[in-house]
Amino acid sequence: MSKPEIKHQDFFVIRTPRMPVNALSALGNSKQQTQDALKSWIAIPQVKEALYLASPSLLERIEQFEKNKIDNTDKKPKKSELKQAKKLELALLKYMIRMCSRPTPFGLFSGIFMGDISSQTKILSQNLSLDSRKTRLDMFYLSAIKEHFLKHNARSEQLKYSPNSSHYFIADHCRYIEAYQSDETRQYRLSAIERDEYFDFILDKAKEGLSFNQLVNALLGRFSQSDAADLEEVEAEKNDVIEYVQQLIDESILLADIPLPLTGEAPDTALINSLNKIGQKETADHISTSLYQLQQLDNQKSGTVDDYKKILEHLNQLPVKAQENKLFQSDIYRAFEHCELDESQISRLLKQLKLIKGLSIKHTEPFSDFISKFNLRFEGQYVPLDKLLDDESGISFSNETGYEAPLLAGLKLRSSSGGQGAGQSASILDNLITQEISLPQNRNKSVIKLSSKKLAKHLDKPISESDLPTSFAAMLSLYEDKETQSPFIKFNGCYGPSAANLLGRFCHLNDGLQQNVKTHLSAESAHSPDVIFAEIVHMPEGRPGNVIARPHLRQYEIVFLADSSLQSEFQIPISDLHVWVEGGQVKLWSKRLDKQVIPRLSSAHNYSSHSLSAYKFLSMLQHQGSSSPSFSMPQSQVNMSFVPRVMLDNLILSEKIWRIERKELEEVLDTKSADTTEIVIKKWQELKEKYQLDDHVAYAMSDNVLQLNLTNPLMLEILLSETKGQITVELKEVLTGQFNTPVKSSTGECYANELIIPFLNTGAKEHINFSDDPQANILAKPIKRRFSPGSEWLSLKVYSGNTAVETLLAESLLPLIEQCAPLYKKWFFIRYGDPDWHLRLRFFGDPSILCGQLLPKLNQLLDPMIESGEIHKAELFTYEREVERYGGPDAMALIEELFMADSQLVAKTVQLEEEYGEDVRWRIALLMTNQLLNTFDYEVENKLSLISGLRAGFGKEFNESSQLRKQLGDKYKKIQTQLLSDFSQFEDPQQSEIEEDTQQIFDLINVWQQDVTPVIHSLNALMSSDEGIKCSKDTLLSSLLHMHNNRMFKAYGREHELVMHDFLRRYYFSAGKRR
Repeated sequence: MSKPEIKHQDFFVIRTPRMPVNALSALGNSKQQTQDALKSWIAIPQVKEALYLASPSLLERIEQFEKNKIDNTDKKPKKSELKQAKKLELALLKYMIRMCSRPTPFGLFSGIFMGDISSQTKILSQNLSLDSRKTRLDMFYLSAIKEHFLKHNARSEQLKYSPNSSHYFIADHCRYIEAYQSDETRQYRLSAIERDEYFDFILDKAKEGLSFNQLVNALLGRFSQSDAADLEEVEAEKNDVIEYVQQLIDESILLADIPLPLTGEAPDTALINSLNKIGQKETADHISTSLYQLQQLDNQKSGTVDDYKKILEHLNQLPVKAQENKLFQSDIYRAFEHCELDESQISRLLKQLKLIKGLSIKHTEPFSDFISKFNLRFEGQYVPLDKLLDDESGISFSNETGYEAPLLAGLKLRSSSGGQGAGQSASILDNLITQEISLPQNRNKSVIKLSSKKLAKHLDKPISESDLPTSFAAMLSLYEDKETQSPFIKFNGCYGPSAANLLGRFCHLNDGLQQNVKTHLSAESAHSPDVIFAEIVHMPEGRPGNVIARPHLRQYEIVFLADSSLQSEFQIPISDLHVWVEGGQVKLWSKRLDKQVIPRLSSAHNYSSHSLSAYKFLSMLQHQGSSSPSFSMPQSQVNMSFVPRVMLDNLILSEKIWRIERKELEEVLDTKSADTTEIVIKKWQELKEKYQLDDHVAYAMSDNVLQLNLTNPLMLEILLSETKGQITVELKEVLTGQFNTPVKSSTGECYANELIIPFLNTGAKEHINFSDDPQANILAKPIKRRFSPGSEWLSLKVYSGNTAVETLLAESLLPLIEQCAPLYKKWFFIRYGDPDWHLRLRFFGDPSILCGQLLPKLNQLLDPMIESGEIHKAELFTYEREVERYGGPDAMALIEELFMADSQLVAKTVQLEEEYGEDVRWRIALLMTNQLLNTFDYEVENKLSLISGLRAGFGKEFNESSQLRKQLGDKYKKIQTQLLSDFSQFEDPQQSEIEEDTQQIFDLINVWQQDVTPVIHSLNALMSSDEGIKCSKDTLLSSLLHMHNNRMFKAYGREHELVMHDFLRRYYFSAGKRR
């Protein structure tokens, strides 16, 4: 077996703008230079085409403005015309800056290319005229065509209907998510419909995929009550059924099968096929012709505005009017003569990334709150995902309820709570950076240099591959010293799992890239062979379809309110998924496939806001258990006026940062002097000197970065325009101004760049599940789980301190419970500390007797204690059975019998402690545990295996160390004689005289043994039967022992469990050796 390691893949993806960054120098420092440069730029055919696809209206306004200038050469321009000219000029300038400086793919402005890892770095770009591209019809336009024909062809025999895949049942209602399309975006709302026999029948029948008339006939065939001879009555009944089926279609509970797949087959091709099937050949032909024309433009690698206008005109003959700015989607595959990256650079980078990870704040689990809520309501259960996330009856997982709120529509409301990272503690790396920056010798430095060798000394533990995902990718930009050509790398962050997240949407551009990504994801899956990795396929709100459409990248897909061309047996609907919590993680199980499912989202869509609960939940599940390396500047620096560049060896972690009051920037342009340019230059120099500003800076709005030369007044105007409403403006260093880049044109010009380097980590944690039989739990027969006050289970919480609860139990409650034995059939208690310490009492019996006779007696006992302050409060609550935890429905009643026997044993132990001291607790706990295992037919070796596993788990929980092991060993030596004597004398009472305290302990154990033996024999028989129990015997015993220790020790239950298991493990180990 090969050594676990993190290894880069043999390929990478580079993203670059289509023009070199040097082209921005033509903009100069004056308005005239900028205007001349813009004229030359827009004259390039590929530029005009890119502008048209990005903003047809902008290009049209520019052309109209130029025409008006020519027609009115003798007239002085109006003020409004000058204002319009300035607005157009600034918009055009931003687009030029983008085409020369921003690598993020955007239409025809930038693109990608797949390179190879080799023994050298050699990246040579070719002219933009050689770039290839693929142009498609916009997904939103295709959706509009689909919606139109769904509305107007609802009753076509070729159109088949199926139930909305998001539907689920809560009591007598069916809830589902309804999609609707406005002029601008796709949106969702949560809807509900009342169930009846007609509805249930039609929903079940529609699973077959039936036409409108087939659904109508099915309903009539099943429920018709009209007299066949009365034609008028027959017709009226049929019309009612037609109206009913149409209503279900209009309300989106029944959806027509016109797929517009997000994954697999191209959406436009799929739509053409669907239109042909429903007899809309003319529309299909129009779309086919347009696609052919777009393909011709792609083949010739460029198109004119007139070419696109002709396609628009052709499509506008269809009943759905095309919106020019939402019609075409293009992606660029750049042309490179060479594209190779030196492997040694990546190897060094990986070491630095692992160091950054080791010095950063430890991974925070995103589901900690959710798990707490889940365990309170569903601990041990496998809960259907759709019902679990219901905003009213389940655990809400999204701020978006799915309900329309007209009063709030359009309001961008933000919470006043602290932003991300607020209140977060500083990491080791944060503290080291803050220390370096604050050193007197560094206060005037513009660059802080950190050393990997020195930082490694601060690691608190060795760096482990298991802390990182199996698949992830690093994002970086390449630079080189202008004089020495020494390489530098700017770390832009990592993402994952998986490495495909930013690559999926571009796989249609290159077959080699698609194959490499699939191979990489197959390796990720192979690392955890016992689970299914499934791609999340969902069409979110808005217009993201163009950037999330992708080929099939995995064998399975979770398809939710979207279409996929994957074969149905490999699609996993939401209704098939069940959620459970295990080992502090939220997990998914497919009922149909009988396997754990690991969701993956191979798109860059931001699912964190304005997303449906199920989509957000599935997407967030990716980030459990591990995280990729990341870096952000320490919170200590967020308000500093200047922050130096921070480097780790040759790795740039953060550029220089300036924070300037916006009014200071305004004052640079605020001048009434005739010699404006000279004063602006003077003011700029003063501001530059004050902040030690570079001439070239970058302003970022989210991921949209504008590279600006602030000596150019037009670019300063852009900055002021973009920062309206801000008090402080944050600017960053432009690294292409400080360094060259190794990504060059044939003439030596430099390109801004961003590289995506995929990594495969064979040392990552495997995805495994420890559950005994999830399928059995999911398919188990129903059992009543919840018992509210007034039912056959009376449940009471009694709040007080630890010692007060003990006194109450021994001196007051137990005598009353024994006295009232005829009033109930079973009882038991547990201790609980959330939110405050309390005793939970439960009684089973006739509801009228429990509430009418037992409860008043309990109240008579407790009320004076509440009044005096002995106990804080007492309240009734709902008892929720943990059915799955204790073996399923058939075992639950028997388990409650064991709980009663254990509760009586512990209550008597508390009484015994008053006479013989605290030691009776652990003596009885150890004896009872051994006898419980004996009665469940455990041999010594089985006992040792079970107890050793439990001991190891608690050791991990309490960060076991050699010091703790020694302390436990010392403690065992002190009690060993007593333990051995107890076990020996209990097994053979005749061998020696038994002390009084020991005899009383044995008497309690014997009474308990008599009570539990027939119950355990029933459980053993159940385990041997066909029905069985829904967990392993070890799992059941683990739970029973946990609850015993909970009852036995009045505080620090889990700590006591560690000690009990440690003592028993030592005893069984020795007993095994003696055998």
